[in-house]
Amino acid sequence: MDRLVAAVIAVLVVGVGVAVYLNSDVRATTSVLGPTTPAPDVPDTVPNTLTQRWSLATNPDLGSVASPYGVVITADDHTVTGHDAVSGEFRWSYGRENLPLCAIGSGDVDAPGVTRRGKVRGVMVLSEKNGYCSQVMLLDPDTGARHYYRTSPNQVGGSLAFGGPYAAWMGPTLVELWRDDLVRTIQYGDEPTPPKPNATHTGCTFTDIALADDQFATVEHCVDANAADANAADANAADGGAVDGNAAGQGGNAQLVVNWATPDSAPDKPDGQDVFKHEPRADIDTGSPAARIVGITADRVAVLVSAPEPAVVVYDSSGAEQSRGPVDIPAEQIVAADQLTAAGGTSPTPSVVNGDARYSLIGDHLIAVTSQQITTDAPATSSTTALESREPPTISVFATSTATSGSESGSGSASEPPAQVQVDDLDFAWSKAGALGLPAVIGDRLLMPVDAGLAVFAAANGNPGIVPTTIPVDRGGYAGRVDATAVGGMIIEARGGRVVGLS
Repeated sequence: MDRLVAAVIAVLVVGVGVAVYLNSDVRATTSVLGPTTPAPDVPDTVPNTLTQRWSLATNPDLGSVASPYGVVITADDHTVTGHDAVSGEFRWSYGRENLPLCAIGSGDVDAPGVTRRGKVRGVMVLSEKNGYCSQVMLLDPDTGARHYYRTSPNQVGGSLAFGGPYAAWMGPTLVELWRDDLVRTIQYGDEPTPPKPNATHTGCTFTDIALADDQFATVEHCVDANAADANAADANAADGGAVDGNAAGQGGNAQLVVNWATPDSAPDKPDGQDVFKHEPRADIDTGSPAARIVGITADRVAVLVSAPEPAVVVYDSSGAEQSRGPVDIPAEQIVAADQLTAAGGTSPTPSVVNGDARYSLIGDHLIAVTSQQITTDAPATSSTTALESREPPTISVFATSTATSGSESGSGSASEPPAQVQVDDLDFAWSKAGALGLPAVIGDRLLMPVDAGLAVFAAANGNPGIVPTTIPVDRGGYAGRVDATAVGGMIIEARGGRVVGLS
């Protein structure tokens, strides 16, 4: 009898195991790895002519990734596929048939291999499970092998962002940052399960984000608490009903909020500050109904505002305005860009970063902002000693500042000169109209998609480049957004639901 009972139990265990496997993520995951292939050389020659060599379909809501590893990644509802950038031929695939894809993206600007620490390297893929875009994977763009994996309560409708040594997911009301091994460094916003009281940041909608070595910035549109309270009181007086104050009134101006990327490594951090509970470095009323982030360093944030006139405004990390320069970009394009999508999702400012320059797309304008190191007075609230002794985040070099003069304590007498520090400043460089999308970068030239093809001009000043001034491209009547990327000797154009290779 004991043997019979044991046999029945064994059969039940096997049956349960089989049932679990048949319905598991493991069974639904298919990974076809590709061979290790040398990355192509960095492009250095602007082509005179371009001919389409291949064309591939991709999910238009997910787009595609053109990787410096010589691979172009497309997506359908559940699977990402890597293709050779030269031929368009299959290289690898990774799919989870039981989970819909939320997003694909990459912050790679070079190809040293995914094991090189210091930046989030590879192709990031997010899949939806249980109502969240919670399944986060980093794939090797060369072979398709899974490199790192994590789960997070990422809101559906969010967007990926990359910068400095970090990646981020920005949902409409919640942001998370991850370092290169996908360890979370900060959760900010309406936290679903806050581990501490008063840790959440509620009543604000995120419309933009940018990341740097030590800080990140968000553009937020927040409920006006005073208006909400007044409206709620009026409603209660009128009919005795309860009103949700968060839905009653929207603040009129875009807020720029600057946070440490890794709060528990911030210098002089308040007691109790950590990944989940933290105070912003600066909370800035831009004075404009719309704002888009067009530049960021460890010390500065540049924001394009729509009012009182379109301008690029540079703030330091304490929130002090450092400069303001008018730009020839229609205010209505800035306002249109600073919105959630029609489906209620986020849409960070599209940009390409190359060295010290950031090229951002606002409407049909490309705007260039450059960074450079300057010497300036140390902030009044910081001592020279504090600046010298700041500890870096876990995986990045703290590039903000070091004292170059002044007293050892920084508190010097009135006769002593103020302490001097090195900071990474930002300047508006130029803007150009007529852009269909983001440009390809080849050496010191940009190839900006325009109606006739790719306009070639100098990256430094936006002046027309060497002949040809425009490289003709036949897009077969396609008239939507076009983003260009140079990969080796190829120009990759992303055109909505298709991606094409040109050479």
